[in-house]
Amino acid sequence: MENDILIDFRFAKEKPRFGELFLITGEEHPKFPPRNKFFAQLAPLGFEQLDDFFGILNSEDTGDDVLVWLFPMLNGEEVFHNSGPFDAIRLSYSALRNAPVNISLLQDCFNTIKGMPDVEIAFEGSNITDFAPVQKKADEIVAYWRDNDIEPGSEQSLLIEEEEEDWDDEEDDWDDNDDWEEETDANGKKEK
Repeated sequence: MENDILIDFRFAKEKPRFGELFLITGEEHPKFPPRNKFFAQLAPLGFEQLDDFFGILNSEDTGDDVLVWLFPMLNGEEVFHNSGPFDAIRLSYSALRNAPVNISLLQDCFNTIKGMPDVEIAFEGSNITDFAPVQKKADEIVAYWRDNDIEPGSEQSLLIEEEEEDWDDEEDDWDDNDDWEEETDANGKKEK
């Protein structure tokens, strides 16, 4: 069962850059000045910069370390080390690894971003206008795990491994005898 809830917010007109997105931390980035303050309204939610992404950290002893992730996106993909502009952002929430009560935080994020100008919201391949489909999916995930005697957000839930790609079944494209590119110094000599 897929336990992550992914909600994409696409920007039809004004596409945010990293400077605008950084405002969700409650501060302006010194190297990327914002052109507008739309994302500043998310600052009270408690987002922090976590590497290239943003997240709301869990202050409780139970559940995942990050309650809600926010990823900048380009062309339908999450991007790293990119100053934008971004055509979308993605909220990610694990209904397995978080206590069910934390879905209200995701809903607060949803409602705040929904209120921005010219934003379209996509969830599981369909456009949505309210949180009801997201809540329904979260309830299904919680019910599934409770039926299997695992309480979402518990220590036991954190031990469950998410399904990963099975690399053994895929055909390898590389040959172990392939040469690796070697570094060269300024004079074109190979470094050791």
